[in-house]
Amino acid sequence: MSPARHVTVLVDRIRSLLDAGKRVVTTEPLERRVDPRRKVLIKAEVLPIAGYAETRIVNASKTGFAGETFAPLQASHPLIFSVEENQFHQGTVRWVRGRRFGVDLDDALGILGYSDEVDPGFLLSHEARPRRYPVELSGRIALGSLSYRAILRDVSQSGLRMELAAPLKIGQQLIVRLPDRPLILATVRWQADQMVGVETAERMQTLRLAYAGE
Repeated sequence: MSPARHVTVLVDRIRSLLDAGKRVVTTEPLERRVDPRRKVLIKAEVLPIAGYAETRIVNASKTGFAGETFAPLQASHPLIFSVEENQFHQGTVRWVRGRRFGVDLDDALGILGYSDEVDPGFLLSHEARPRRYPVELSGRIALGSLSYRAILRDVSQSGLRMELAAPLKIGQQLIVRLPDRPLILATVRWQADQMVGVETAERMQTLRLAYAGE
């Protein structure tokens, strides 16, 4: 083969390889991975957030609290709420009367930040009905009617990759519930088939999260 012919064949082969590379379709979006990932296999429950409703908490005891809101609540249903920007908690709606409602929540005074203002003897007492203390707190309730089962595939300090069959939108917020861990507020960053990547509102301790399901 002449040198000129050899060069032509080589160029054609390089072009063929480049064209083949262009035809490769990735099944998962390329990400800017700021933090290292850790592979996991953890069952989770995900609540897509449809919106928020403002609430005002007016009294609390060691087993629950009462408040006011325009949100459509139902007795015996879970209530996911926050009195701080990104930290959410879950209680159970006990009763609803118009705008007012009551919630069962263990250690409600501590969660709401009032345990230091209460007589320690009260916290150890066994009264038939725990004494209520007046409080004045503003917060928000996460609204969402359906939750979905998910499987965490890997985690980092700033995000999660989950296998999840749910109608989500890029930029939508959701709550992730893991075994024996605080609720996680996150935002959908990408979705490919049933794989979803979310960015968490606060940085996480990866090792604790990795062993959450064990």
